[in-house]
Amino acid sequence: MSSVKEIQSVRNACRVLEAIAQTQPVGVSDLARAIGIDKSAAHRLAITLHAARWLDRTEDGRWSIAPTLISTIRESGTMSLVGSVHPLLESARDHTGETAMLVVPEAGRLMIADVVESRHNLRVAATVGAEMPARRSSALRALAAHLPADDLATWRRIDPDLTDSALKAIRGRGWAVSDGEVIPDTGAVGAALRRADGLPVALFVLCGPSSRFNRERLPELGEVVARLAATWPGCATSQAHSPHTPAG
Repeated sequence: MSSVKEIQSVRNACRVLEAIAQTQPVGVSDLARAIGIDKSAAHRLAITLHAARWLDRTEDGRWSIAPTLISTIRESGTMSLVGSVHPLLESARDHTGETAMLVVPEAGRLMIADVVESRHNLRVAATVGAEMPARRSSALRALAAHLPADDLATWRRIDPDLTDSALKAIRGRGWAVSDGEVIPDTGAVGAALRRADGLPVALFVLCGPSSRFNRERLPELGEVVARLAATWPGCATSQAHSPHTPAG
């Protein structure tokens, strides 16, 4: 154990944020009861966090997490994710010769978070920060295969072809494919990066021209993304049992 004493006011501020995140919007009285501190102390902490633009206050005086804090956490999380996945993208590119991408779901969209491009003259190029077309993509299929029913419903409005039987097949083999269905003459395979509870946080995608993503080679490429996705440090593969059950 560390001999350095924690600063109680900072610890309480952390508890305030945790409690608000779980029950927002929440009033000061309920907040104080939830974390076991004096109401006036809870109020001072909320005011301080509001001044830092980490909390927002509703018209009736209740508190919620501010978009500024949400954005900061999301950006930091994406940076950490990119750092942990980038070596795997490089390994995929070096092993297959094809472009490898990290794709992150965000507010009903698929965003490209990182790219390691193929060295071939004829290759698929992508831009970090750009939105990937979701419908019929290997990324969306790999994502949907591991989502609970409530979350899956949102994506099914974008792609009605995400049937239970199709998603079950993707889970069975560990990767999804899109064969010229998003961009003509372009193929892609994708696998989900899943956290310890089994929920997907991002997608590992390989893509290239259909001349190299032919039907004979697709299983080999799919196995590459599935195998590398399983080596991601946050992967759920090593869990004996997952508390999360995908829809379908």
